[in-house]
Amino acid sequence: MELTVFSSLAGLAAGLPPVLLAPAALALDAVLGEPPARFHPVCAMGALARRVELFWRGHVGPGVTPPQARGWRLPGGLCTAGALAACTVSLPFAAAGALLALLAGALAGEGAAWLCAALAAYLCLAPCSLGEHALRVAEPLRRSAGCPVGEGEAGLEEARRSVSMLVGRDTAALDAPGVARACIESVGENLTDGVLSTLFWAAAGGLAAGAAGAAGAVLLHRACNVLDALWGKRDEAYARFGTCAARADDALNWFPARLSLPLIALAALLFPACSGREALRMGWRYRRAHASPNSAWSEAAFAGALGLRLGGPVAYRGRAVDYPWLGEGRAEAGAGDIARAVRLMWASSLLAGGFAALLFWAV
Repeated sequence: MELTVFSSLAGLAAGLPPVLLAPAALALDAVLGEPPARFHPVCAMGALARRVELFWRGHVGPGVTPPQARGWRLPGGLCTAGALAACTVSLPFAAAGALLALLAGALAGEGAAWLCAALAAYLCLAPCSLGEHALRVAEPLRRSAGCPVGEGEAGLEEARRSVSMLVGRDTAALDAPGVARACIESVGENLTDGVLSTLFWAAAGGLAAGAAGAAGAVLLHRACNVLDALWGKRDEAYARFGTCAARADDALNWFPARLSLPLIALAALLFPACSGREALRMGWRYRRAHASPNSAWSEAAFAGALGLRLGGPVAYRGRAVDYPWLGEGRAEAGAGDIARAVRLMWASSLLAGGFAALLFWAV
């Protein structure tokens, strides 16, 4: 049954499959939503990363136990161990995606190969999940905003719990505007990490090496992004071990982050309550106002488009961090601003998918 459906879909895709790659991946995400955990490559990447980390920490460098306790060891330090670990996780996933596309093409034709690439891109995309999580923050905020003083605490607490699933900062002490700003920042940042970069690498890989290149490139990017989330911390345990994963993620997101600025500005023109001009102005002015070389491009563009001021001081594990503000609008964000941010995220994603299709058509 499954093979018959796959063959039918492959036949339908046989006309202009490269042109349909990005739109098909976005359509699958919009219709099917987040796949179950057992089919999600991100879950498999995380599970493999935990095992790989223990393995390479135990086999590289002097270690903290006698060499005979762990068997063989390689020379080097935590940076070497982290680099080997990052390659051990990311390269097999990229190779598996490319090989599956090649196998599908050999068995069922070019349409099947491009369908595999579209499925790989869909599994790595996250606009539907991102939008759903953001709206779960907006709804209790909206309820709490209509309550008398002191009676909206339950809704605010629910919003804090929901936003804690999107951000790494401490959320227990955030007020309602702080919760809304944190949510919008996450939508803006993850537009690049979870959508635009996937579409960019699907197009780049597809143009360079066909369907196999597209499938391999999107899985390579997603693996590096997952590893950066797991290991790209600046604490004692990961400051050196996570260096390779963090740098690889920065490199793979570098160009998509800069493309996000014009895309967000164009998308803002579609909504009367948003400003494309301010998206460009604030995005450019505050593009470097973040510890990450990529995050401020989309976050500042969102701040400008929505007329907000995002960022600012936050706390991580009880430690205050004085981040700069992004934008020059109001800091009093609310549930309505989250809903506008989700619409802006979807519009930017669809524009990116359209431009990717045009690129394939032109080439």
